[in-house]
Amino acid sequence: MNIKKAIVAAVAASVAGGSFAGGAVDFSLSNTSVRLEHDAVLVGTGAHFSTGVLYSEETGNWSLSVGFNAVDATMANKELIGGVGFKGQMLSTEVSDFDVALGVGGFLRWQPDFMNGLGVEGQAYIAPSILSFGDLTEVYDGVARISYKVLPQARAFVGYHIVRGTYVADAYDDVDSTFHLGFRITY
Repeated sequence: MNIKKAIVAAVAASVAGGSFAGGAVDFSLSNTSVRLEHDAVLVGTGAHFSTGVLYSEETGNWSLSVGFNAVDATMANKELIGGVGFKGQMLSTEVSDFDVALGVGGFLRWQPDFMNGLGVEGQAYIAPSILSFGDLTEVYDGVARISYKVLPQARAFVGYHIVRGTYVADAYDDVDSTFHLGFRITY
């Protein structure tokens, strides 16, 4: 990454660090890519803010993201946590250097007590053409994982993620599309 990309990543990471009470750091790794996300919860509300970066060494493609999701502030069902919201994406791929999109979607985490630490996680955000700008006509960001609680505040996982941009003239390029290993630490 050049210095301009590093500055943008640092600014995006600091957005989720303001006056928040706790959150989570999500780190995933494959043999050719790395994904880092930070979620922060606004005190006394169901507002979850996130920032993230995904980089593929194989293609040189990268994505920066900033998101907002609304979740159940009461946390009445701690086994099933979900949110609905938005995720802004800034993509740089082999097809186009710099494009942005605003995806609509959400996430779901199911970690039932009877499965002794085993859980399932998923997220999907889709930006149709009306919410995709520059050369983009659509962006899809999806994650599916199986996780295991290794500590009360940490889960290890194996999963699959894809971030794909569709461009004018029906060309498409994946920022990354791979199986990965990782962990999520809450604080």
